[in-house]
Amino acid sequence: MPLLVRELDLSVARVAALATALSVSSGLLQPVLGVAVDKGGRAWLLPVSLLWCGVFMAVFGLATSYWVLMAAALLAGLGAALFHPLASVTVRAVLGRFSAGGLSIFSLGGTVGMATAPAFATSVVAWQGLPGLRWTIVPAVLVALVLVACRVHRLKLLSSSSSEARPARKAASGPPGSSAERPPGAALGAAATQLRAAGGDSPGGGSNAVRALTYLASGKFVRTVAQVAMSNFLPLYYVSLGFPESYAGMMLTVFLAVGSASAVGFGYLADQVGRKPVVILSSVMATPAFLGLLFSSGYLQLAFLVLASVCLYATFSVVPIYGQELVPHRPGMGAGLLMGGVWALAALCLVPLGSLADWAGVRAALLAAAWLPLLSAAFFWLVPETRPQPRLAPTRIPGWR
Repeated sequence: MPLLVRELDLSVARVAALATALSVSSGLLQPVLGVAVDKGGRAWLLPVSLLWCGVFMAVFGLATSYWVLMAAALLAGLGAALFHPLASVTVRAVLGRFSAGGLSIFSLGGTVGMATAPAFATSVVAWQGLPGLRWTIVPAVLVALVLVACRVHRLKLLSSSSSEARPARKAASGPPGSSAERPPGAALGAAATQLRAAGGDSPGGGSNAVRALTYLASGKFVRTVAQVAMSNFLPLYYVSLGFPESYAGMMLTVFLAVGSASAVGFGYLADQVGRKPVVILSSVMATPAFLGLLFSSGYLQLAFLVLASVCLYATFSVVPIYGQELVPHRPGMGAGLLMGGVWALAALCLVPLGSLADWAGVRAALLAAAWLPLLSAAFFWLVPETRPQPRLAPTRIPGWR
C-alpha cells in the first residue's frame, strides 16, 4: 500500500479500495463456488486458478491507470474465489480427514506466502521500480507446474466426500423438476435449505446448526475486520511514525510470519482441548495486545506486535474447521463461507477505516479496530462445541506409491 500511494499518488482510501476489491471478489463467491465443489470438484482447476491469479496480480506492476488496477484486483480475486474451497476439499482428500491441525498446514503455505510478499515486493520495486511487481507471476507458474508434476490435478475429489454429501443432496432435493434441482447459479437462493440439510449430524440438528453457524460467522466477521485492518494498515502506521518503508515491510513480514506459526500451533491445540476455548481465549487476549502495540515503542512495541499476531491468527485454521463440523455434509460451502465470504464482508470495512485514517490518522483507524476481537468473543460464546470428523477413506494421488 505505501508503494502504490507513493508511486501512483493515490490516497489511502483509494488504495484501500483496491485491497477491498481483491478481498471482496475472492470472498463473496466462495460460498457459491463451495457448493459447486461439493457437487463435483475438479482438481485440474487448482493449477489453472493459480496461473489466473498470478497473471492478474502481475498487472499491478504494469498498469498506470487506477481503473486497470481495479479490474486486475477483481479478476485476480475471482481466481482466488475458486481456489480456496477447491483447495480445502483437496486437503481433505489428501489427508483423509478434516482437522484443525491438518488444515493449519495448508493455511501455513498461504500465510508464509503472505509473509514473504512484503519483502519480495519491496525488493523488486527497489530493483526495477513498480514494474518489478510483474515478477509475481513467477511463483504462480512454478507452483502450478509442481501441482501438475505431482499429478495433484488428477485427484478424484468426490471419492472421499460423496459418501457424506449424498444424504444432504437427497434431503435437499425434491421430485424431478422441482426448485431443488436448480443450476449452480441459483445456489444463493437455496443456501438456507442446503444448510438445514447439512446440519443433520450437527449439534442440535439442522435449524440449530444454522443458528450456530450464524453466530460463528458473525464472530469471525467482527474479528476479521481487526485482522485485515492490522495486515493492511500496519506498514502505513510505521511509515507515519517516521520509519522507512523497508522497516515497515519487515514489521509486516514479522506479523505474518509469527501468525503462520501461531495458526499451526493453535490448530494442534484445538484438536486437543476443543475449538471453543481456543477461539474465545485468543479473542479476549487480542484486544490488549492490539492496544499495547499502539501505545508503546521500541522492543516493547515489538513484543506487543508478536502477541497481537499470535492472538489474531490463532483461529486462522480453527474457525473454518469449526464451521465444517457444524455442517458436515457441506464442507466446501462451510469452508467457502468462513474462508472467503466472511473475509470479503470484513474487507468492505477497509474503505471507511481508510477514510478515517485520511481524516484522523492511521493510529485512530487501528484504535477503532482494536476493540473488535473482544466483541467477537461474545458471538463465539454462543457456538456449541463440536467433535473432530472421523477419518475418511484416503484418496491416493495417481502415480504415487
